[in-house]
Amino acid sequence: MSLLTIDDYENILNFYIFINKDYSNFINKTLTALSDYFDLKLTAYAIFDVNSDGQRSLSKLESLYLRPNILKQYKENLYKDDPFYNKIDTLRNSNKFKYVYTTNDLCYDEFLKSSYSKSLMENNIAYQAILGASDAAHPPMHIVSIFKAKNKEKFTPKELELLSQIGKVFYESLNLYRKYTSQADKLFLTSRLFGLTSFGFLILNKNKSVVNFNETFINYASCLSIKLNLNEIVYDLINLVESTNQITIDKLKMNSIIKINDFLITVFPPQINQNEYIETFYCFTIRKIEEGRQENDINNLLIEEYTLTKRESEIISLLVDGASNLQISEMLYISVSTVKSHVRNIFNKLNVSTRSEAIRKIRKLAIFENDDKYLINRLTSS
Repeated sequence: MSLLTIDDYENILNFYIFINKDYSNFINKTLTALSDYFDLKLTAYAIFDVNSDGQRSLSKLESLYLRPNILKQYKENLYKDDPFYNKIDTLRNSNKFKYVYTTNDLCYDEFLKSSYSKSLMENNIAYQAILGASDAAHPPMHIVSIFKAKNKEKFTPKELELLSQIGKVFYESLNLYRKYTSQADKLFLTSRLFGLTSFGFLILNKNKSVVNFNETFINYASCLSIKLNLNEIVYDLINLVESTNQITIDKLKMNSIIKINDFLITVFPPQINQNEYIETFYCFTIRKIEEGRQENDINNLLIEEYTLTKRESEIISLLVDGASNLQISEMLYISVSTVKSHVRNIFNKLNVSTRSEAIRKIRKLAIFENDDKYLINRLTSS
């Protein structure tokens, strides 16, 4: 017989409706709903992802009411000593699947001996339950933690039943959220990039399988590879990028720009997504370098409007492509300090203080071929 009341079930239904009404700011809405519908205020939402070395690590941590020092300590090192973090795989493998785990599922004495528990105790927290909403074997793993103060009792049977129902709703909601945001990201990237007829683009998923591309990419890539099969072309392109950078694309931390023959290839770092580390994408663009580009209308407008030198107009064009100071120095055969000096002069002439501001100012002249906010933001985000 259920220990829950009609009001409890009504709140569970309202919780489900609230977090699934739309998927903007899913984490904050989940924490807010837990507080509003169940008066669960000592909560935290953590996302654990797997890095390029195959190790699980904390990617995100949010809370509405926990003290900032608790979150800071957990982010810095305590999560590695968190018994739930270390034993979640064991718990899942040794027990029938559950929507909620508590300190009762651990050896509580072992829990109390951990530095993680001691830190909680110092902040008047003694008990913890987790809603493990996603399978640890398929990262990223989303975990909601619910805490109880030292002056409270352990989780009661009714509380455990309620948390189990909340956990079930959360599990199902996150699966919907994953499907929605995964599809939304693909559509978002595609809709932005299809308009760039002067750019070839390619989008790969985390398994490096092709998600989308445009005809320009095929046309340009065929000039760089003798292969005819798309997958073989992609394989050659990835090898080219990785051999040039001497690093796998999984480990890229900034835009990688490669100049080969008459083409400029830009590779963006992984995890190009809009929503809470849901899915990883890799994005490649290929642009043909036109002969005499320094003399074209774009650079003439730059020179005329802002009294930039030809060298400065070359540099700002590379900034738009996402090039770092080091990459610009290598492409133009000048020192990094010289590049920095040119960039300072460019900023002074444009009366800006950041790359993003410089790009926005230039866009007002309609200099670049496409007024696409997403691409400009991506090119300048590194």
